[in-house]
Amino acid sequence: MQEKIIIFDFDGVIVESFDVAFEVNKLARPNITKERYRSKFNGNIADAKHEDEKVKEIDFFYEYGERFKKLGIKQNIKEAIIKLSKNHKLFIVSSTINSIIEEYLERHGLLECFTKILGFDVETSKVKKFSMIFDEYKISPGQTIFLTDTSGDIEEAKKAKINVILGILGGYQDRRSLEKANPSAIVKDFNTFFSLVNEEYTN
Repeated sequence: MQEKIIIFDFDGVIVESFDVAFEVNKLARPNITKERYRSKFNGNIADAKHEDEKVKEIDFFYEYGERFKKLGIKQNIKEAIIKLSKNHKLFIVSSTINSIIEEYLERHGLLECFTKILGFDVETSKVKKFSMIFDEYKISPGQTIFLTDTSGDIEEAKKAKINVILGILGGYQDRRSLEKANPSAIVKDFNTFFSLVNEEYTN
């Protein structure tokens, strides 16, 4: 089996964190709706403009991290990551900070499955984080598969010239939003993604 490079988004892909992220955002902007919050992920969330008035200053990642400690993981996702890590190099490129990601992965026995994690505190641009991986590990974008749940990430992966860009349903954005960004394919869940990687992209 040929080794592939698989880069995962984190929130909405590995962990179901939308409700937690939305809850924290409402602390600062009580009038924000889920629809408006989801739309922030049409681009890089670090560059998102907010129409809703901020009524309170909060430390987003502190509040997020505290709530994150209660989040579990689906068994099928855990098992798939462990299996994939045996034959492929796995990375995470995320807009969440490394400490939150690492705590979560370690708690669920997955930290050692990933070659490197590049979070918000490493760099805000995912295009640049993709390039960091390619440069450090002498990887071609043509070898790479990227899995995400947002249209903004799809656009950044295209700028990085990643070969296979997959959208996954059930995360922060819906099928319509993902389709607008025109990924290589859209998968309905992690089981479908795992099968696709094994059957189509590793032969």
